[in-house]
Amino acid sequence: MTETAFFCPPYLRLLETPVMKGPSGLAAFTLVELLVVVSIIGLLAGLGIPAVQGGLAAARKAESASQLKQLGTLAVAYTAENAGSLPEEGGEGLQGFSQLRNFPNAWYNVLPPMAGFLAASNYRANPSSFYQKGSLFYLKAAKYPAAKVNSAYFAYGINSQLQKTDASASILNLNRIQKPSKTALFAEARLPDERNLLPSGGAMDSLGQPKVRDRRFVARHNGYGIVVFCDGHAEALHHSKANDPQTVIWEQTDAALAAQ
Repeated sequence: MTETAFFCPPYLRLLETPVMKGPSGLAAFTLVELLVVVSIIGLLAGLGIPAVQGGLAAARKAESASQLKQLGTLAVAYTAENAGSLPEEGGEGLQGFSQLRNFPNAWYNVLPPMAGFLAASNYRANPSSFYQKGSLFYLKAAKYPAAKVNSAYFAYGINSQLQKTDASASILNLNRIQKPSKTALFAEARLPDERNLLPSGGAMDSLGQPKVRDRRFVARHNGYGIVVFCDGHAEALHHSKANDPQTVIWEQTDAALAAQ
């Protein structure tokens, strides 16, 4: 049987896609195919990077909450052993590592050893380890200054306004707190390189000192900051609620407002 021969016009032959051959004679990718693959990889990378960054941010937030929660637990245990009295807040302003030992009863010297951590005064010989994993004072989410070894920069601190609950005493007694589940005990505190973070309009002097209040509180986790309350529990507080006495109490004079 005679096979029928089909004639292919020359203009159709121009539409044929040439097959590229590699050195081994096997078919290789065309330039168009390579561009498509590169585009797909770039698209997937663009979708994946924000997800990875979001996951890292969430992990840092959870780590900060866990760390401050542990500190709150230690503080509550300390008060149970000391007739309700909390440890002192420490000195005024930013302090050098050599100054920390001048306040043996400050929270940063008495609470960490209760859980096997070094007291802040013990970092005098090796200040850099104050900002490393294994230190109760180091928060991975915080933006520490480049020259951080010259002073002890605290990324969180004790609520300095609690001292006003008892004018006749220099140390706060936890038993006198009217609303412990709403009263801040510890909170994340703004550092010098975090002046642009929310909430805005706060105090910008002596950043890094071992105490905090509403004007020094910082929301370093996408608008949220960690607060530990006087009953020992920790919450991620939105920056817009930092001055809302229905959400968090800094001064005991605000407790009356919260009761309204």
